[in-house]
Amino acid sequence: MSTHESPTATSISRWKTARGIVLGAIILAGSMATSAAVMYRLADTNCSKRVVPHAKVVTQRGFTYSGIGAVIQQQGADQVMIRHVLPNGPAHGLIRDGAYLISVDGKTPDTLQGWARGLRGPAGSQVEVEVAYHGSGHQTVTLTRGLIHMRR
Repeated sequence: MSTHESPTATSISRWKTARGIVLGAIILAGSMATSAAVMYRLADTNCSKRVVPHAKVVTQRGFTYSGIGAVIQQQGADQVMIRHVLPNGPAHGLIRDGAYLISVDGKTPDTLQGWARGLRGPAGSQVEVEVAYHGSGHQTVTLTRGLIHMRR
């Protein structure tokens, strides 16, 4: 018995293989389109109706939190510095970039996250921040926390 197939059988076999590949590609493309549509819908969800006063909220192009409007940064093992005061934030004009944090509401947190928690809080609440500047001494400022909108 010969293992040689007829040209018609070979063509049908190739056609079946090509059909399977094309159908697989269609199914894959449909799955990817569905996933993309779901991700787009989730990313477009309006989170502003579920705002917790001092929690981060993901928005379309950034996030919102309530605090003093300053970016802090760890300096060495035990110092935290205000790297940048955000324009129009509660700390703007009252605390300068480069200030070292001494205390928040009379407490000295041990971690960067502790400092961040101390500076953040419900919008409208007050926080007392003590800072030090190189060569300028200490300053204590009472700030009213506000909503901060960060854009990316």
